[in-house]
Amino acid sequence: MEYGSYRFTRAEVNLDHMEYNVDQIKKQLNPETKFMAVVKADAYGHGAVEIGRKLEAIGTDYLAVAVLDEGLELREAGITIPILMFGPIEESTIATAIANEITMTVFTEETAYLIQKKAEELRKTAYIHLKVDSGMSRIGVRSFEEALNVMNALKSDFVKWDGIFTHFADAENLENPAFTKLQFDTFIKIVAELESENIFFNLKHCCNTAATLAFPEYHLDMIRTGISLYGYHPDPKMQSYVDLKPVMTLKTHASYIKNISAGDTVGYGRTFKAAKSTKIATIPLGYADGIPRQLSNQWALFINGHKAPVAGRICMDQIMLDVTEIESLTEEDELIFFGDPAKGYPSLYKMADITNGFHYELLCGIGKRIPRIYFSAGSVTATQNTLLD
Repeated sequence: MEYGSYRFTRAEVNLDHMEYNVDQIKKQLNPETKFMAVVKADAYGHGAVEIGRKLEAIGTDYLAVAVLDEGLELREAGITIPILMFGPIEESTIATAIANEITMTVFTEETAYLIQKKAEELRKTAYIHLKVDSGMSRIGVRSFEEALNVMNALKSDFVKWDGIFTHFADAENLENPAFTKLQFDTFIKIVAELESENIFFNLKHCCNTAATLAFPEYHLDMIRTGISLYGYHPDPKMQSYVDLKPVMTLKTHASYIKNISAGDTVGYGRTFKAAKSTKIATIPLGYADGIPRQLSNQWALFINGHKAPVAGRICMDQIMLDVTEIESLTEEDELIFFGDPAKGYPSLYKMADITNGFHYELLCGIGKRIPRIYFSAGSVTATQNTLLD
């Protein structure tokens, strides 16, 4: 279907860029180290189904989600590779997870007993990863004794101990890696103690993206990466560790262009006042689409190397731009809200700085009513969104 059937405003997702990013991360790994791609939060706003399909097609070993519904969406889309659910499983959904071969994270005896019981009732294998809390203080067993009790509650021919993992809290701290080392040592100690009890796991994993890049000695059997898939580093100071290409470009256009006079004001609160005759373009984007309101009077879109600064406060559905210096602008021209800085587009890192925010959060916040258009080796696929500007 042509763009005319969709909103002109769109998030273009370059799947070839994602494949490039995967290859760049894999260059950091030993050939035997497996690759887990994190596609929770709708693949950080990029669209989990299309991203998941691409990842499966290029040979990704494992996908990771946060909640069961995310895993089921992937299964319903025909994705068959292993999927780990990071979050706790609820009792009423254990059977569904087992039936769909969603690997469950386990860290309490109560949940372990429930999983074993349900797997035996269904006569179907339940796959589990034991979570160790080595210092994040979120979820997970905190000692060998707790771990052993959980594992003893999972002794059944219908339970497969597929993995054991922990999560680093401070791996971006390159100046002082002591806490990351402490977490790793804590994790490895619990693993060794379990192995002394003849409890072994196929996959031991602890590295998020930052640790994958900074601590190759911690890669173990598998690494987990999320933000790097989408072209960003965990922290901008890590950009020298690996070359990545942003996958999403947010594009829009002027839905209306007009001239205002010197002294006229723009938007709520009248925070922009024209010093001279000014050309104003209104674009169909707003904070309901995930655009931070803090960018009011602080951001600029780009067209052919020209800046179009935001004029006034960002509204729920619309933003006004000062396009006085862009003489030839029409409603058909593309305006870039953010994208690949290597192409001269505004950077998500800069947006995070201006808003005192976080680039992960900004990506995840791009709203569902913005259609995602997928590019890969010359092909174009659009989402089902048919809203028009």
